[in-house]
Amino acid sequence: MDQKNRKSARKASQSKSAKQPKSPDQNVFQGQNYPKKSRKLVILNQWIEIEVEDGQTITTLYPSNEQLIKEGKAMLPPPDLVYRRLNFSTCVPPEYRWATRNPEAWERGGTGIQRMTVDTWLKVIEQEKALGTGHVGPTGAGTLPRPAEHGECECEVCRRNQVKSSEN
Repeated sequence: MDQKNRKSARKASQSKSAKQPKSPDQNVFQGQNYPKKSRKLVILNQWIEIEVEDGQTITTLYPSNEQLIKEGKAMLPPPDLVYRRLNFSTCVPPEYRWATRNPEAWERGGTGIQRMTVDTWLKVIEQEKALGTGHVGPTGAGTLPRPAEHGECECEVCRRNQVKSSEN
């Protein structure tokens, strides 16, 4: 048997063994809890400034959605979550009342956060683009609770979101 045929035979036997089903122990014990295997969550961050000037609501995204997509494509491992941090400098305008239930924040402004999977974010930005208002909107799925890796938050909103996610 020449060298070329030996290589072909070796590849064929390797591919056969690769296709064999795993035993129960191989399915259960894969080292998934080994510390080196646990990796940090990879997060895309976006800051959103919401201002009201002359009665008009102006929304500015840093970076833009397009730039954030480029950033995500350059990441390895790929991003797990998208964090959108909303900053209402003077008030929460009517277009953004979905972001808080607090009437005091409606008058004085404040901050908000959206935590979502990348898939949800991609759907949300398509919906926002289709609306054509230039504003960001709710996720439609609520905000994910703060990851335990970052220390759990005990505020009312995070507790409510933790309950919602445990019900799903």
